[in-house]
Amino acid sequence: MPSQPFSISAAREQLLAAAPPGWAAAGTPLLAVVLGSGLGALGERIESASAIEYDRIAGLAKSTAIGHRGEFRIGWFGGVRMLAMAGRLHAYEGHDIETLTRPMALMTACRPDAVVVSCAAGGLNPRFQTGDLVLIDEHLSLLRGQIGAGSLGAGSLGAGSPSGPRSGLRSGFATCDEPFAEIAVQTSREAGFRLHRGTYLAVTGPNYETRAECRMMRNWGMDLVGMSTVPEVVLASRAGMRTLAIGVVTNMAVPDSPATASHEEVIAVSMDAGVNLEKIVGAIAHSLAPKTGNLIDERD
Repeated sequence: MPSQPFSISAAREQLLAAAPPGWAAAGTPLLAVVLGSGLGALGERIESASAIEYDRIAGLAKSTAIGHRGEFRIGWFGGVRMLAMAGRLHAYEGHDIETLTRPMALMTACRPDAVVVSCAAGGLNPRFQTGDLVLIDEHLSLLRGQIGAGSLGAGSLGAGSPSGPRSGLRSGFATCDEPFAEIAVQTSREAGFRLHRGTYLAVTGPNYETRAECRMMRNWGMDLVGMSTVPEVVLASRAGMRTLAIGVVTNMAVPDSPATASHEEVIAVSMDAGVNLEKIVGAIAHSLAPKTGNLIDERD
């Protein structure tokens, strides 16, 4: 599906017009999050939230994937402002990289202090277990069958973007913010849930991986496999955002196991693991929140 005309500045005006009263003018930090398959429960925890569907904003497409609401949710969470993508767009829905990264480009235009991207993923590392969380500190993209396809999108952050013109090269842009990673690790230790670090492989999908593909992916050194995340994380980091990506192991992609994954099972596991994801997001929000002052007054 080819890209349609899109203006980041016009889209930002539409988004801010849908925000709760006082949200855009509030001086509190802004945390942007992407909620993947089955992880939308966090969106319901946003206080005083308003919502706007992607396709109500000019140039954005409708989300059609099961378990993806396809809307922005705007409000407050953990003492900071929050802008959440409840669901995302995928290449397997027929979108090119330009189109599926536009929601993230719009969020970066709001200049968030942090971006947290979550996703459901198949576990390739035999040390992982279903329900574990994984900090994605490196990645490989094979979206559309092209290595590095995930490094582009939203006009490659060209003219009119929040960061101005950029080349297509992503060298020098960190995609895993280490201070945020340390907060996530500390949170997992205190709460007693399993958290790993690993490399994520993005493929087009929508089919789950075959046994032969699992063997190949493990031989490549991949720890997780999914159908998203890389374009959004790369775009956010190239726009100068502090980013952190977290994968939820929703099924084990074990080459010689007779078990097969279903989308319903993936969503069920994501919903359970979403409790731990919310703890990490809450800890990051707390690290950003002002330590003094009355946040309630800033919303009026």
